[in-house]
Amino acid sequence: MVADVSISSALNQQQKTAAAEGKLAEDFSQFLNLLTVQLQNQDPLSPMDTTEFTNQLVAFTGVEQQINTNQKLDSLVALNLGTAYSNSQNYVGQEISYLSSEFDYGGGSKMLRYSLEGEAAFSKINIIDESGNLVYSTNASRNPGAHEFVWNGETNAGPPAAQGTYEIKIEALDANDNPVPSSTVVSGLVRGTESQNGTIFLLVGDRAVPMGSVLNTSTPNNYTQNNDALTSALSYVGLEVNYLNNQIHKDGTNPNHIVYNLDKDADRAKLIVKNEQGATVYTGNVDTDGGQNITTWNGLQDDGLPAPDGTYTFSIDAIDENDQRISYTSQTSGTVSGVESKNGQIYLTVGQSSVALGNLISANVAQPTS
Repeated sequence: MVADVSISSALNQQQKTAAAEGKLAEDFSQFLNLLTVQLQNQDPLSPMDTTEFTNQLVAFTGVEQQINTNQKLDSLVALNLGTAYSNSQNYVGQEISYLSSEFDYGGGSKMLRYSLEGEAAFSKINIIDESGNLVYSTNASRNPGAHEFVWNGETNAGPPAAQGTYEIKIEALDANDNPVPSSTVVSGLVRGTESQNGTIFLLVGDRAVPMGSVLNTSTPNNYTQNNDALTSALSYVGLEVNYLNNQIHKDGTNPNHIVYNLDKDADRAKLIVKNEQGATVYTGNVDTDGGQNITTWNGLQDDGLPAPDGTYTFSIDAIDENDQRISYTSQTSGTVSGVESKNGQIYLTVGQSSVALGNLISANVAQPTS
């Protein structure tokens, strides 16, 4: 059985080799002292047989050669580990794809990849937060092979997911309700390297990724990407756009219309409105038809009192006849008045909202004036 070579194991082996070398020198010195005493006190008429101490000298020579070999191997291992650590520095600033289910989410859209080993009768993608809570679930492909999934931070509860570490889990069953094996590949930007217990890892967000898990790398051209996105965003200024939205800006003047789309007919559905602290202020029944629906929040809380002006988030909790949650999207329209950049992401300014460019659904192209 061959043990994994790490910095700590290499250093430990070097210490053992040095200790063995010291012990051999001590034993050889004692051997020479004993041999000298024996030669000085041997019977001249019956001298010692030289064969025995010659064999002992040969044995010492063999051990010395083995220690020399170990020293050379230790030097070679140290050189290779030093090269590996230097190579790990080349990953810093690179976008890597690696085998893992855990990934760093920094906002915006995140590309996730998964593969199924066989045909599935049931398949779901689940996104889990660091506390082990299910934050988002949706149907996945049931076909064998590799697939891609883009997560834009959407959650089942409504408010977008916070930045941090999440895990993607594929739940797939075949026609006999047996699990279908799957694998997942995630990606992220390497910000540094470190050694844990003598093993070298790449740092991606808050995750430490073993170098052996890396599948490929690419160099992100943030300058070009941001400028292309900015040029695209500026073309929307002055246009009315439709965009994915889960916010309500209550100011006491405008009606709070909410447009949402259900993937299919629901058995029951509720509108849930929360304040900026995440506390639910209103819950009410809404239409259950599949497709597009429109509802209005009258600005009142569950206790009948007007909610204070401010920003609120909403979600649609739709359940089918099997008590399974139904996916939905919600959208709003407005006129783009400006563009801004936050943490490297491009946003459109629509009224009081900052809309991520990736959340845009459509735009009404301005008609030429005659």
